[in-house]
Amino acid sequence: MVVLRFFILAAAAILPFSHSFAPSHNNVGVRKTLHMGLSTDEGCAAKPFEKKKIAIAGVGGYLGAVTFGFLQRSASIYGTGIASGNSPRAITATGTGAEALNKVLTPCFRLAYAGEDLVRLCKLSGMYNAVTGDPYDNGAANANHVGERLKSFDAVILGTTYQLEQRTVTGNTYEVTPNDKTFEFYLDERYGANEDKSPADDSDTHIEIFKTAIQACKESGTVKHVVVLETLRTKNPSEFVNVLENEEGITYTYIRLKSPLKKDLTFSFEKGVQDKLEVVCLPKGSPIHPNDTTPLDGETAIYREDIAALIVQSLMTFNWGGSRIIEVSSSNKPVEAGPPVRNPKYDKEWCPNSDVLAGILRAL
Repeated sequence: MVVLRFFILAAAAILPFSHSFAPSHNNVGVRKTLHMGLSTDEGCAAKPFEKKKIAIAGVGGYLGAVTFGFLQRSASIYGTGIASGNSPRAITATGTGAEALNKVLTPCFRLAYAGEDLVRLCKLSGMYNAVTGDPYDNGAANANHVGERLKSFDAVILGTTYQLEQRTVTGNTYEVTPNDKTFEFYLDERYGANEDKSPADDSDTHIEIFKTAIQACKESGTVKHVVVLETLRTKNPSEFVNVLENEEGITYTYIRLKSPLKKDLTFSFEKGVQDKLEVVCLPKGSPIHPNDTTPLDGETAIYREDIAALIVQSLMTFNWGGSRIIEVSSSNKPVEAGPPVRNPKYDKEWCPNSDVLAGILRAL
């Protein structure tokens, strides 16, 4: 009996201890990003101690702003390889773009904010006399102006055809006379933008802006890689690809959209990646034709927020030593969520479910 009582007491002592190591349903829920130390990433996450500075042009647009928000979060978390401090850098034409950026960051990223230290106003889209409408500078001068603001940065995120809106140059920046005009450029689009005085989507203005941006990257002397999103406004995508192919010394990741886009009206970064995406890498030399993003029967649109996360993940996963063109479409499959979580924490992941995107990109 003494021996039996001893075993009963021993078992009672062990059970609470072992229970503490058992899975708790209160602590299981949303998917967790894969530990960077176990990843097979070849981008900036491959050597997370070598922090890379990232800039993005067009942050006044919604997709551009969400991308900046994800960059800002990833810069605060070890393992991504993305630098903080004065990075990420928001490239915009006027104060309007910076204001639009913060209107997205505050509600969608828990009161995040991009101060003046993270924003640079640049004449990427040129500058025009308010009276005559004549441009002040040519593309080379504009490229030099932007390039100065990209010095020490390692990678830049660009769009092809931006949504353009004529705005007055912000005072005490790069204006020559009061009321000089420029075009604010929005990555994807900004709701309520006035396009009455803007060039058409098939105008040569867009390819000239893109050439200026690529030349600025080269003149910076430090930019090694660009991620280019082919926007749904793009009429002649092959022209933009040709610019990239003809520029030596800078590699690229070119992202094409094969499905329409939609916006999550209640988005916050805690939602993370919501849908699985179909991503294919095109063989080198593949012809690039204009995309028809009319939804097929039963096809759903892609969340803009998922594309923003994909852009950031591509920087972490893809090798910056090479170039590629990828096509992205909807899979009509949502990311599988885990059981509900009590008091979930997000201080160790820049985007919930980003491991889904990482796995897709690593498989290419």
